[in-house]
Amino acid sequence: MPLWFVITLCCLPFILFLPFTSAFRQKYPDAFGYVLSLVGTFVGIIAGLYFTDLAAANDKRKLTVKVLEASKEELQWLINRAKAIDLVTDTVAQQQRQKYYYLEMPSFFTQTLRSELLSEILQPKTHEQFNVIRENLLFDVDLLRKDVASSDEKHLDEDLKDYKNQLTVAIEVMNSEIELLGKNISLKEFEKKAKQRVDSLMR
Repeated sequence: MPLWFVITLCCLPFILFLPFTSAFRQKYPDAFGYVLSLVGTFVGIIAGLYFTDLAAANDKRKLTVKVLEASKEELQWLINRAKAIDLVTDTVAQQQRQKYYYLEMPSFFTQTLRSELLSEILQPKTHEQFNVIRENLLFDVDLLRKDVASSDEKHLDEDLKDYKNQLTVAIEVMNSEIELLGKNISLKEFEKKAKQRVDSLMR
């Protein structure tokens, strides 16, 4: 419900007391009182619904921020794990390396992102970026497993690096969405950054 509509309705009772209603008020005081009561009740109901919707929307934004913050922790953990894997593989025996490279898809992309809350609250540009990142991560995970199977050290390093990069960009997307939800960034600036990231991810 638009704010201007609610403000207009709230002004309606005052309009009934303007000079052009004077004759009606004096001639039909009971009828005027009845009309005023109806208008006041109507305005009260509409205003109540508006502020209830406003509070519900605010609660959803706060919950979305909490979900995104928790998801950032998950992605950061996977980045740290990938970095640790990168450090230890040079000292781990060849037959033991395979277990270190089965990096999985974050549950954020397989479960959390499908939630009704995020589907409703997140910007279309955010969903677009997450969809591209998800496809890139699926590709990276598949390549990493093939690299391990073929003992392709060169591509293993490259694909692990891209895996970490995709997760890092996903965190950047979350940070931008959190800024927008907190009204710390304009929609125009948000969409500009989103377009730049999508262009970079598609290369």
